[in-house]
Amino acid sequence: MLDMYRMFVVPEGKSGEKGAEMMVDLGDAMAREAIPFLGLGQKDRVIEIGFGPGIGLETLVKTVSQGTIVGIDPSELMHRLASERNKDSIVSGKITLIKGTVENLPFDDDYFNGAMAMDNMYFWSDPLRGLTELKRVLLPGSKLVCSFTPHSGGSKKGWGKLFERAGYVDFTLLESALGICMVAEASGVSV
Repeated sequence: MLDMYRMFVVPEGKSGEKGAEMMVDLGDAMAREAIPFLGLGQKDRVIEIGFGPGIGLETLVKTVSQGTIVGIDPSELMHRLASERNKDSIVSGKITLIKGTVENLPFDDDYFNGAMAMDNMYFWSDPLRGLTELKRVLLPGSKLVCSFTPHSGGSKKGWGKLFERAGYVDFTLLESALGICMVAEASGVSV
């Protein structure tokens, strides 16, 4: 029997290793598709929520080559795997990894130019709080991209209303053979 929590929510042990393999196999193409929707420049600051084995971080370095990339994830295993995958970028200071969750981000208001979350938004303990917290740390007009690969089990129902309640504007849902990308802009208005 699969232990979905230990495999995907806070991966650990053999289940987490198996989940990480699946994330790498299925997530690389989605990361390459989702990142351009952020509209980032080379010197921007971006955060990835639930970075898993670090494939999104690895892809972000190609876009934000002179900026700041921060990843936050609660899993020790994912920290180890992402650190191995992105060793040079971490050593050079391009990527910083933090243990934690989206509901409590240790950053100032209006800090990031963009944020992304791949295949994990439905695992957040409180999606509305997580979206609100992300909006707090995003500069007004910045984009949040949340994506789901077909195998992740993510649904497209109800997200638009949730993003609206959290204070985002211009919510767009984009579908492709790779999955679903939800793109929303952080408004400058507090909720």
